[in-house]
Amino acid sequence: MLRITRLVLAALLAATASVAAPLADFMSAPAPESLVYAERSGRPLHAHVFRPADLPPGEARPAIVWIHGGAWIGGNPDGFMPHARYFASRGLVGVNLTYRLAKPGETTLADCIADVRSALRYLRAHASTLGLDPARIAVAGDSAGGHLAAALATLPDYQHPSDDLSFSGRPDALILYNPVLDLTQDDWIRFAVGGPALADRKKTPRPVHAYALDLARSLSPVFHVSADLPPTLLLHPRHDRVVPVSQAERFAAAALAAGARCELVTPEDPVIGHAFVIAGWKHPEPVVVEAIHAADRFLASLGWLAGEPTLEVSDPPAFTPRRP
Repeated sequence: MLRITRLVLAALLAATASVAAPLADFMSAPAPESLVYAERSGRPLHAHVFRPADLPPGEARPAIVWIHGGAWIGGNPDGFMPHARYFASRGLVGVNLTYRLAKPGETTLADCIADVRSALRYLRAHASTLGLDPARIAVAGDSAGGHLAAALATLPDYQHPSDDLSFSGRPDALILYNPVLDLTQDDWIRFAVGGPALADRKKTPRPVHAYALDLARSLSPVFHVSADLPPTLLLHPRHDRVVPVSQAERFAAAALAAGARCELVTPEDPVIGHAFVIAGWKHPEPVVVEAIHAADRFLASLGWLAGEPTLEVSDPPAFTPRRP
């Protein structure tokens, strides 16, 4: 019976798979369905939702949720809009999140984690309306967004008191692009401590007291990997000058030691550096497309997609990379 169900699912996914299309087709339009998943301090937090065009009423599809980076203090969801549109064209529900940004004396990294966890609970609570399967939600993130994605699977204590705990705030799969996984390392501890340390743009003095280290450790996914880690794809360039690849290697080693599935990909090309998955940013379009292909193939390995990736490099290019 299980085999028949999987065959039927594969047939349905194959039937909804799109034809090949260039990244340029996904850089703009259609506009997302913007839903308010929570309000914090009177400000709305949005889940931008892209649903497959052929999604029939009553059908539930896997979903992929994108979380932007920006060192928790900046950034916006624009860079992942093409990704959400593309995966909607592949038959999934694509979601792009906003969350509160960290601000000295106002919002902390713990608040950021709580926000994205609230978003997952909102999506599961409204799964039937959105046409998504609450048991098949992948969360993808880049840099600080990768940290938040990993935190959802490893740091269960960070949640908002208004959350409906009857809905899970854990992802069913993780796709992490050059994530920050160890906040005790280098200057990342400043972001964990927050307050005056976060406000100090000169990065001095760096907090080193026991409380700071304990707090940073509690916010670092690499120290909290367990056997129930969901299937994870971890992509981290060897030549990343922002977040050391050693963080990804340690996380993957901990996952494998715990018996969890974690696929580590470390591109060797010196051209590929931090934030290589962001469309319209610092990397050439072929690098971005291949980064998206990796996520596509990983989801296909879970049985959530059928066939090969349909995303192609645009001719002419969809964007001109910004200078590093």
